[in-house]
Amino acid sequence: MKRIAALLIVAIAALSAAVAQENKNETAIAEARKAIDKGNAQWIDAWDKADASLIASLFANDGVLLGRGGKFFKGPKEILEHMKPVLESTGKGAKATVTTVDLWLDGETALETGKYSYQFQEKGKPVTEAGRYVTIWKRQSDGSWKIIMDMGVPKD
Repeated sequence: MKRIAALLIVAIAALSAAVAQENKNETAIAEARKAIDKGNAQWIDAWDKADASLIASLFANDGVLLGRGGKFFKGPKEILEHMKPVLESTGKGAKATVTTVDLWLDGETALETGKYSYQFQEKGKPVTEAGRYVTIWKRQSDGSWKIIMDMGVPKD
């Protein structure tokens, strides 16, 4: 009987620890999601204002943007130089939507997948570009979340 009681106590303790860990993970994911949603809102705002410096500021110093044609742009400076003409060509008032589909957290790194859509004018004609994306975010030493890799895949 004592043996059963001891096993029961151990099982309850293990279950309690597992539940506590799951709650801790859910809290961490919720905190990361809040920061990433804020970053996505800034991304949308940057497209609306044609503000390449705001987009570049969302990336870590070693962050990478995979551009069209498979070219990599590394670090905020290269990303700014790439995004400036892109946003100048779309002009202010471009409408971007970003919808997170899934978010996974592994320590200080978050993997986000989602859908995007950009609506803008190109040579006086309305253009819509839509697709899916993968973004990897990393918590920085100051607690902020920055993009370390961003890749969009347009629809065919």
